Amino acid sequence: MLDLGQYTQILTMDSKFEKLHKFYLSYIPDMTEAEFQIVCDNHELKTYKKDEVLLSPGINCDWVAFVNSGILRVYHSVDGKEFINQIYFPDSVVSDITSFDGNIPSRMYIDVVKDCEILEIKREKLNHLTIVFPKILRLIVGYTTSVLISYLDRYSSLTLDSAETRYLKLLKEKPEMLQQIPLYMIASYLGITPEALSRVRNKIAQTGA
Repeated sequence: MLDLGQYTQILTMDSKFEKLHKFYLSYIPDMTEAEFQIVCDNHELKTYKKDEVLLSPGINCDWVAFVNSGILRVYHSVDGKEFINQIYFPDSVVSDITSFDGNIPSRMYIDVVKDCEILEIKREKLNHLTIVFPKILRLIVGYTTSVLISYLDRYSSLTLDSAETRYLKLLKEKPEMLQQIPLYMIASYLGITPEALSRVRNKIAQTGA
């Protein structure tokens, strides 16, 4: 097992793993230095420029990635119209879980909104990690549960809330999205047209809601 001095040197040399380290500790507080070194050994650092595509429909998504920096989006395209499912900022995990877990072709796109750096792990390596580092199952279950809750909440909001309520909720919970994402993407994420978003914003500006 690595001693703490050796591990500190690893983190100093490989600062790209610092955010991933904090992420793992939030789910596995008793993770050892040696265990995290195994995690690092199974991730690959990748960088992408704005508009680069990481995943397209018909491709099997065999990876999960931790976002170190930048912004990505997941969306469907129907008759040339985009429907954004999710937008990912640093410290989040991006993948097409349906494709990844079911080992089936994806039906969505994942591309880059803002130049990004990710730490990617392939399916076979993650499966191997669950054997040599079974504590990782805590993270997988915990994070998957939080994502499911988030998706269900988003679906309920798209179904039940007005456009204005959805916008105000986004303004309160994810102000960074409104600051860094083009408005046409915000409209797609909220499930409304850019024109409807403009009307909502103007109404809020006038009423001070």
